[in-house]
Amino acid sequence: MDDLEDKKVISDLSVLANQSIAELAKTHPELLIFPDSFEANDDDISKSAIFELSVKGSKTILETGNIMGFIGVKDTQLKIQSRFAKVSVYGQEDYFLHYMLHKVLKFNVLDLKHSRSQTNIFDFLVYLFAYYLKKALSQGLYKAYQKRRYNDSNLKGKIDIQTHVKRNQPFHGNMAYMVREYSFDNPVIQLVRHTIELIKQKPNVRDVLHSDSDTLDFVNLIVQHTPSYDAREKQTVIHENRKPFMHPYFTEYAHLQKICLQLLRYEELKYAKSKDKAYGILFDGAWLWEEYLDTLLSKIGYAHPQNKRSKGGINTYVQKFEGNNVRRYPDFVKDNQIILDAKYKHMKDNNIARDDLNQIISYLYLYKADIGGFIAPSEDENIALKMGTLNGYGGVIHKFKLAIPQNMDSYLQFKKEIAANETQLISTLLNLEGIGKTVRV
Repeated sequence: MDDLEDKKVISDLSVLANQSIAELAKTHPELLIFPDSFEANDDDISKSAIFELSVKGSKTILETGNIMGFIGVKDTQLKIQSRFAKVSVYGQEDYFLHYMLHKVLKFNVLDLKHSRSQTNIFDFLVYLFAYYLKKALSQGLYKAYQKRRYNDSNLKGKIDIQTHVKRNQPFHGNMAYMVREYSFDNPVIQLVRHTIELIKQKPNVRDVLHSDSDTLDFVNLIVQHTPSYDAREKQTVIHENRKPFMHPYFTEYAHLQKICLQLLRYEELKYAKSKDKAYGILFDGAWLWEEYLDTLLSKIGYAHPQNKRSKGGINTYVQKFEGNNVRRYPDFVKDNQIILDAKYKHMKDNNIARDDLNQIISYLYLYKADIGGFIAPSEDENIALKMGTLNGYGGVIHKFKLAIPQNMDSYLQFKKEIAANETQLISTLLNLEGIGKTVRV
């Protein structure tokens, strides 16, 4: 919650305030949402606002929820940090947000050498570029038909009479012709190449291009297959990519195209202040927390069912009824005996919200599981609480909290401290196995 005083800032932010994310995504196409759509999340956060402005007395108050990221509108740029961001000798640091992105997007950040108060939308777009580059190229290098013009003796296409008359008089054996070729050197791959060259010029983020062997290999592959690259053709390439990319197989290229266009057009978006259009990038904190936990729990055997991909989960009914065989998707399941639910929101140590408790009980019933629990981040120490044993079919409810280090002097120190806390959490979860086995009637 922040108290705003600048009338110009309040006026600019009013363009976005108190509107649902779903509405803003439609009216502001340059506002990127990560993951692809909040509407797919169980939290149904698409109905929530990015932030709300309210007047209390003579003050205008800005309140945010679980959304993190950067937004620019008119002359104003708004940086929304995690609730764990703290003021340090280096400024306003949000090491936790960077750490979760590092783990989930799988890029290497050795240290944050400059104040993160200077971090802007561009930096995060670069992180996402590296992430989606790997996802897109894992599907293969995209090929497309291109119209090529030649003037030689190897005629193999449609004669270009007008060009032939201009260039080949008197006749010396060459013919001007056009041919459609299936090529890697196409507008989409050229767009990626222009983005790579742009990032290379940025000292603070260019290391992302060789942060791991896969990223470096893919960057080299793009460079190798774009021999016609010309820095002066950037605007032409952007224009050729004005339509959203669609392909039944190369699906990840659609996301990569969006990121590339945002990066290449960043400056013009930033200074297009006359329009009431927002640009930027948003992360769902609840989704990011869940995906971060997956990087930890997957290593000790937990499955991560996903509603959006129809991956995992369990049927509600044994026998399929028309339109009623709905599947349920807990966040984490191990051996159908331990069910864990990720909660980014504040959770009081001695209390579980009614809806959260009802949800975990339903999961325990469907899986006939023995243990159910919640994992939330905390500003205090690691916590492991046994909340109690359920009536009826039994099952034990637990609550776990992972301590997020506070008041760290550097990102390296933060990583060291949170790694120790992660180890303690994993050890606690491993000790759950074999505990609380119940006899089902």
